[in-house]
Amino acid sequence: MTLKEIAARAGVSVSTVSRIINSPDDSFARREVRDRVWTIIKETGYTPNISARELKQGKSKTSRIPAGSLACILGRTRTLDDNPFFAQLSRVIEQQAMERKYPVRLSYSIFDVKTAPALEKIEAARVDGAVVLGRFSEGAIDFLERHYKNIVYVGRNKISMPWDQVLCDGYEATQIAMEHLIAYGHQRIGYIGETANEVRYQAYRDMILKHRLDGNRRLVCETPHSSEGGYRGADLLLKADIPLPTAVFCAADVSAIAALRRFTEARIKVPDQLSIISMDNIEMSGYVSPMLTTVGMPVMEMGNIAVQTLIGRIQKQHKLPLKIYLPNRLILRESVSNLNAGMYI
Repeated sequence: MTLKEIAARAGVSVSTVSRIINSPDDSFARREVRDRVWTIIKETGYTPNISARELKQGKSKTSRIPAGSLACILGRTRTLDDNPFFAQLSRVIEQQAMERKYPVRLSYSIFDVKTAPALEKIEAARVDGAVVLGRFSEGAIDFLERHYKNIVYVGRNKISMPWDQVLCDGYEATQIAMEHLIAYGHQRIGYIGETANEVRYQAYRDMILKHRLDGNRRLVCETPHSSEGGYRGADLLLKADIPLPTAVFCAADVSAIAALRRFTEARIKVPDQLSIISMDNIEMSGYVSPMLTTVGMPVMEMGNIAVQTLIGRIQKQHKLPLKIYLPNRLILRESVSNLNAGMYI
């Protein structure tokens, strides 16, 4: 399979395919075009002609035959459409894996193993290792360890399994968001997101107690980290028999974007009447109005290091399980008002 053949199947130009494959932040072309191209790449087993590239760059000739292959598994979500953060992360993993001649040949959700056709496909695949994205149930552990000798987990919460782990601390990210709101004078802060076994909620509660803020439980809206959950969480706050908080922390950008839509429908002006902060820094967070202030995670680095670590494990370059922590970063935009100064950022 060549770039020209992929382009023909996808109905785009060769240059478009090339730029999609090499886009550092997966932002080139419309999403549906990107998804179509990457689906063809996985189905056909395409790998870049590294020999030709290195000869063009004046480097020594190397084999372009893949050294192995990987699987990419969603832990907590059923589809990539449900979680734009993991969608972006999985695309980085596909790019980095292909560059290192360990292309991703199999992508699925852990929920898929309950269906016979998906299970047959998983059983038939022969891959050297797997990247697991996000938290999963204890019942999935046996399945994963039975099917994959080499596993790297990527997520916000560390897990107890003796696997390699690439982590961005969700507890720390929530602290960063809450500290920003508190520094800007917010005392009544709502929460939209999951609560059971969720470090983001635990960090929210700890910050409420530490700073002696309003701890009214009706400010907490327990909903999934999804668009539907964010919209419903905002609706619950609007219908609660208490005054609206001055700010809301949403446990995911996708929830925050939907909550923003619900508040806008109710003619609540963000950030003049209510501030919103979230986490992930997905692509859409910078395109809504107002643009979301959020705590960003280094998606490129997470994907890159996950692939490097998994290949290192496959090639027996390390034996001990690694835990690699990457920093969170506050992204200042427009959705948080500064109550102290009477102005917003």
